[in-house]
Amino acid sequence: MLKRGEKFMFIFSGIVVVAAIAKGYHHFTDLDPAPPKHFYSFDEVGLQGHEVYRKKGCNSCHRAMGTGEVGVAPVLDGVGTRRDLPWLKEYLTDPGSLVPGTAHYGNLGPDFRLLENEEREKLAAFLSGLRANPNSPNYPLKVKRESE
Repeated sequence: MLKRGEKFMFIFSGIVVVAAIAKGYHHFTDLDPAPPKHFYSFDEVGLQGHEVYRKKGCNSCHRAMGTGEVGVAPVLDGVGTRRDLPWLKEYLTDPGSLVPGTAHYGNLGPDFRLLENEEREKLAAFLSGLRANPNSPNYPLKVKRESE
């Protein structure tokens, strides 16, 4: 048989445990799941651009949509949030004019100037569809607009 003080502690401990479980259950059921860090918004041209991305071997150096190399070249998830479509098209036309010393002048990566115009359009649409939410490390501190 439990002594009077032991009964009190046993009942009190039980109440504390039940309250803690109830609070934890309530806390977790009220939380909305975190939004995904990245999302993708492609039209038909963007989907065709993904084929260009794969065929040209871009994922040999870059990572996008959770696949490809890490640490060789920048991760492309979120590039459509960091850069607008006109900037991406200009970069694919003349990379060195926007990023001096870029690997895409043919010295390390492919020379984008050798792409067909249609390939450039498709690739730019694909890159523009690689978006980032504010909880992503690829989300810009300040979104760059074409006027900047």
